[in-house]
Amino acid sequence: MDTSIISESKFHRDYVVRHPSGRGWVYAIVGTGLASLVRSRSEDDCLWNGELRASVPAEDSRTAEYVRELMRVARTGGTGVFAVDPMTRNIAHRAERNFIAWPDAAAGFGAKEAPSLTNGPTAWFTIDR
Repeated sequence: MDTSIISESKFHRDYVVRHPSGRGWVYAIVGTGLASLVRSRSEDDCLWNGELRASVPAEDSRTAEYVRELMRVARTGGTGVFAVDPMTRNIAHRAERNFIAWPDAAAGFGAKEAPSLTNGPTAWFTIDR
């Protein structure tokens, strides 16, 4: 959240609600000054992907600029990933578009002999080509 665009109190008042289960809270991914990071999680010797996303309201140039810069920082700081065929372990020749691994994830997952990065049972990735 970019607090120069939206205050924390307004964010909580307008965009945060109780989870329907009654346990915890959920927040909007659409709104002025907002972007969302869903954290990755480890499971079964793999790192399941997280997600950085944003939806910019029409005519909201300040949020559009904020999101462009946020995505630029993510791409610059991230490491490209290569698809791995789960059956043959063959690695794709080109890095995947719009998929990156943050350096701490890349350090422990995705190396040729290490556990894989994944976002599904048949979608595996590595950082090594």
